[in-house]
Amino acid sequence: MKSNILITGLIVIYLLFSPCFLSCNVLKAQVPGSAPVLSADDLKEWIGYLASDEMKGRASGSEEIEAVAKWLAGRYKEYGLSPLPGHNGYIHEYSFETRSGKKVNERNVIGFLEGNDPELKNEFILITAHFDHVGTGRPVEGDSIYNGADDNAAGTCTLLGIAGSIHRLKAETGRSIIFATVSGEEMGLRGSGHIAANPPFRLEDVYANINFEMTGHSEFLGRNNYYMTGCKLSNLDDIINEYNKETEYKLIDTIMAEGRLFYMSDNYSFANIRTENDITYGIPCGTFATTTFADYIHSPSDEAGLFDFENMAGLVNYFTGMIIYLSNTGMVADWTDEQFRRLR
Repeated sequence: MKSNILITGLIVIYLLFSPCFLSCNVLKAQVPGSAPVLSADDLKEWIGYLASDEMKGRASGSEEIEAVAKWLAGRYKEYGLSPLPGHNGYIHEYSFETRSGKKVNERNVIGFLEGNDPELKNEFILITAHFDHVGTGRPVEGDSIYNGADDNAAGTCTLLGIAGSIHRLKAETGRSIIFATVSGEEMGLRGSGHIAANPPFRLEDVYANINFEMTGHSEFLGRNNYYMTGCKLSNLDDIINEYNKETEYKLIDTIMAEGRLFYMSDNYSFANIRTENDITYGIPCGTFATTTFADYIHSPSDEAGLFDFENMAGLVNYFTGMIIYLSNTGMVADWTDEQFRRLR
């Protein structure tokens, strides 16, 4: 009888600490009672605001994008994020010059969630998404507002949804998490580039950069599917696929454009911190999306009415679990391409 009890106990311990159990139940284990998680209605409300005609396409340097930055800072506070250690607020101002010599005053919005593991909390998962777009432009069928719903109100709200869901779930994250909504992406990765060149935290301590763009559509890859740029450059996709083994979500790694897109989005600011002797030193990273070069991108037809909000809500809840998993995993994220080296 005692031996049977011992064997049963060992099986329970194995199950509790096995990767399968952790990945299958990482969200369920964090739910206190019946805590709410992100819904499609939440996303409709947020994206309805960010991509509204009143926001006039959220151009860099505009009053509208300044209003969005303040709105994001309010959501960060609501979701229990702190300003970065040593900083008094969420908004980090910077400026840049356009090719014509015009000075543009901008800001990034950065929040911090301290990890719970005594050792791992000294490492960071850096989650990014750009909240700017191109403003107004050439009218198409009388519409001159380039709303930028998928590019990139969707990525911004994916990031925000993860922050909100972790807060609602009272989830325990091992590593600390930095949430950085950045501006100036459409002007040449200006906001993320400013962080990389003037880091308000130790870049050497960043475990990985997870960047979100264009997550509102499902018709290109099908529901529950997404892709990641830079799959061939690091083992980050392998780590995520360990988590995916026990989920219904799939990382599609056969997207031809993903290699090109790796160098076009904010993740590249952190992949390319410096170059020495033809070796690029940076942080393992990738952009997560469901769309590549669709016809509606950078046009007035990029509107929220085209979204599959139910699929997007499912993805955000899935990404929440993925981030919790990454914050606790013992697997080391690193480059696999000989062109890149981890920043030390």
